[in-house]
Amino acid sequence: MKKYISISILIIIALTSFAQNNSIYKVYQTKNYHNKLLLNTMTGEVRQIQDDGQSWTICIAQTAIENEAGRFCLYEAQNMWTFILLDTYTGKNWQIQYSVDSEENMFSVPINRYSLAFPVMDSKWVGRFQMFETQNMWTFILLDSYNGRLWQVQYSTEDLDNILCLPINEKELVSNNKTRIFSIHPLTSMYQYYLINDNTGDTWKFQWSTKGDDYRWIEKFLDCK
Repeated sequence: MKKYISISILIIIALTSFAQNNSIYKVYQTKNYHNKLLLNTMTGEVRQIQDDGQSWTICIAQTAIENEAGRFCLYEAQNMWTFILLDTYTGKNWQIQYSVDSEENMFSVPINRYSLAFPVMDSKWVGRFQMFETQNMWTFILLDSYNGRLWQVQYSTEDLDNILCLPINEKELVSNNKTRIFSIHPLTSMYQYYLINDNTGDTWKFQWSTKGDDYRWIEKFLDCK
């Protein structure tokens, strides 16, 4: 009897997890406990919702094309008023700013306006692009988990002309792949990471930098062939 109860519990947990992962809307708690962000994961629309019932649209829908739930996701930045919105199909991203002071301080601004996916088409690549927070509060790493390409993503609350998305490696490490096979792992230095092909074990070491292009590099560290 206990065995059947345990199996039933596992099935319920799995179904609940599946439903959550496939929800069209997702709620993100902000560092201000009276406010949350409500994301439409199919379109990229972001609304700020407040405990007293007020709500504001911070970011309008970024696509009118019918998509799967989970296409868009939010990453919380170390700055308490900032989130990064990511289109996991294309790698496009936006700085999302919420506020409790005024509607003028609620806004979204594109960091990267252009698709980083190749070939450029409306393929359902949910989860292809992923972002990773660094120890620098203004910097994220953007990964194309299909081919290993990397970008340094910089946001700013002081100078919006200083937000950027810069390539760390412009060439694909694997071609014609349509599944997630790459992951990144931090090293002791806050600027350096391993990039690993989880299928082959091949490993690269890369560095991001705020000093300029010459300080951003990638090199193969381990070849498992």
